[in-house]
Amino acid sequence: MTEASVVMDRFMEKLGENGFRKENQPNDGPQISLEFIDDQLQSYLKLLNSGIVNAALDV
Repeated sequence: MTEASVVMDRFMEKLGENGFRKENQPNDGPQISLEFIDDQLQSYLKLLNSGIVNAALDV
């Protein structure tokens, strides 16, 4: 357990000193638009209407 404490202390020191290289990941996800939001809502409604959520919750 002592080793874990030492590792955590070193991690916190590096974190405090900005000792970690920062990388930005590109956002390759879908573009947010009214069409995208509508598609997501329709998908959610289909899921709710399918009964799978109620079955999983035993409702």
